[in-house]
Amino acid sequence: MERPRRESLEARIVARGPQVVLARPHADDEDEVLALRCASWDFLAPWELHLPGVDPLGPSWFARYLRIGPEHRRARWLVRLASDGAVCGSITVGEIDERKGCANLGYWIGAGYARRGLMSEALTLAIELAFRELGLRDLYAYVLPENQPSRALLARVGFRPGGLARGYRVVRGVARDHERWELSAPSRAGSGSLD
Repeated sequence: MERPRRESLEARIVARGPQVVLARPHADDEDEVLALRCASWDFLAPWELHLPGVDPLGPSWFARYLRIGPEHRRARWLVRLASDGAVCGSITVGEIDERKGCANLGYWIGAGYARRGLMSEALTLAIELAFRELGLRDLYAYVLPENQPSRALLARVGFRPGGLARGYRVVRGVARDHERWELSAPSRAGSGSLD
């Protein structure tokens, strides 16, 4: 029975690294993704955005996660272990502005997979896709100032602090300030770009 699912997963993989792959999400992923979020909730909850009317651990969250895709100016990928395909997190390139060539980067990882270098590798793959496949020039990530692991992760993959967004998002019922981190695409030699 595993073989058809594995073939289906193979068809959804968009990038590969030594430890992780990025794969487009599918309705078949709901149970695994929600189980990971439930098992990791104490770890995720302090950073999770408030979505009115959406249970962050239930089917309504997953339905929204699947529904908001390319037609909503987003690209989403599940982060999976290269070894066995287990879901360990997710990355979203959202609020894509094609005219300006920019977007926001969001991500989460399950508690049991954190601080093992998996998200660093996954973000590196996602950044390459954003610049090469989506044609973006600038990526922004917003992080709570006290989220030291996320700040360190962004610095590790090349982001730099770019200011403070006051009251940017509601977290745990309160509009919170977020640091804005920025990354620009490397200039291409011979492209004639003045960037």
